[in-house]
Amino acid sequence: MDTLKFIGRRLIYLVVMLFGVATLVFILTKMVPGDPVTANLSQRALNDPEIVAAYRAKHGLDQPVIIQYFLYIRNLLQFDLGTSIRTNTPVLQDLQRCFPATVELALFAIIVAAVLGILFGVISATHRNSAGDQVVRAVSVTGVSIPSFWFALIVLYFFYYKLKILPGPGRLSKQFAAPQTVTGLFIIDSLLEGDPAKALDALSHLILPGFVLAAFTMGLITRTTRSNLLDVLSADYIRTARAKGLSRGALIRKHALGNALIPVLTVIGLGLGNLLGGMVLVETIFSWPGVGQYAYQSVLSNDYPAIIGVALLIALNYMVINTVVDILYGVIDPRVRYS
Repeated sequence: MDTLKFIGRRLIYLVVMLFGVATLVFILTKMVPGDPVTANLSQRALNDPEIVAAYRAKHGLDQPVIIQYFLYIRNLLQFDLGTSIRTNTPVLQDLQRCFPATVELALFAIIVAAVLGILFGVISATHRNSAGDQVVRAVSVTGVSIPSFWFALIVLYFFYYKLKILPGPGRLSKQFAAPQTVTGLFIIDSLLEGDPAKALDALSHLILPGFVLAAFTMGLITRTTRSNLLDVLSADYIRTARAKGLSRGALIRKHALGNALIPVLTVIGLGLGNLLGGMVLVETIFSWPGVGQYAYQSVLSNDYPAIIGVALLIALNYMVINTVVDILYGVIDPRVRYS
C-alpha cells in the first residue's frame, strides 16, 4: 500500500509539472524574436495582404496571446500539437516519424555508456591510485570534456573516410531499403521482416554516433561509480565482511556494488533524457533523421508549433524518466518512500 501511495504521488507531481512546463514553453516561444510569416512566405506572398492575413488566420497567429494560450492548452488536452508551419503536417505525426530514430540511437548510446561507465568505475575504485586508475580517470575526464560535435567529426573522418571500417551517415546503407515500420526501430523492424543482414547493417550505423553520444554520459557514470564505490568500501559492514574472509570479488558483487549503484541510476536517467531530446549537432553530422535534426530545421524556419512540440517532448522525456527513477529508488530503498 505504501508503494502504491508513493507511486501515486509521483504521478500527480508528473501531471502538475507537465502543465507548468507546457505553460513555460508557450511563454518562451512567444518571446523568441522573428516572425513565422516572414520566415515561411516568399517575398511575393508577403506583398499580398490577403495571403498574409489568410496565413495568420490558418495558424491562429491573428488571435490575442491569451486566446492562443487557451486554444493551445485545449489542443494539448486533445493530444493535438497543431500543424507544422514548415512541413504542413501535424506536429504529432512528424514527431512519431522522427522520434523512433532518436530512441534507437539513445538506447544504444545509454547501454554503451552504462556498461562501460560502471565497468571502468569498478576498475578504478578497486585499483585506487594504480596506473589503471589513472588511465580510467583520464578517459572519464576526456569523455566529459570533449565537445561532441568535434568528436563526431574526428571519428567520422578516421573510421569512415580513412580506415573505411565502419559505415558513415544515415541509418542504413544504400543497398537496403527502410524496413516496414512496426516499431520505428530499424534493427527490430528488420528482424521482424526476417532480414538479419539489414538488422546488422542498421546496428553498424549506430556504432559511430552511439559512441560519440555515449562519451559524455560514460564519463559521468564512471566518476559517479568510482566515488560511490569508494565510499561504500570504507563502510563498517564492508570491513566486517572483509574480516570474515570474504574474497574481494564476492565483496564487490554481493555487498558493495548494489549500494554504490543506487546514485548511478540518477546519472543514467538524466543521460537517457538528454539523449532522447536529440543531439542536434551529432544528428546533423551523421544525417540522423531524429528529433534533434527536426528541432534544428524548425528553429531555422520559426516553426512555432513544431518548436513547442519538440520542447514538450523533451520535457516529457525528462519528467517520465525522473519519475521512473524516483519509483525505482523507492523500490530499491524503502526509506525513500517516506522522505
